[in-house]
Amino acid sequence: MNDKGYSWPEALLTLTIVMVIFGTLLPFASFITSDLQARKLGMYAAETAYQGAISFQTYGVSEGTRQVDGVAYDWIVDTDAVCVSYGPADKVVRKCIAY
Repeated sequence: MNDKGYSWPEALLTLTIVMVIFGTLLPFASFITSDLQARKLGMYAAETAYQGAISFQTYGVSEGTRQVDGVAYDWIVDTDAVCVSYGPADKVVRKCIAY
């Protein structure tokens, strides 16, 4: 037994644990976070489409914009659906929901 400090196997075990944490768990957490953010944007788009359908049925308004958390959700009523466009300038997502 080595009483003067860390032994070689302890150092290798520590290095292995650090590599597992930074090599697998952090990228997985990053992926989960970005997936959750995409789902959140999609949920806000569906909510905007719902509010757009209500505005169309109630007031006859056929297009509009809603701002949520710094993201603009542009909605427009097509022939049989409410379409919402959102996202950053380089990647615009369009979702259409039939009503």
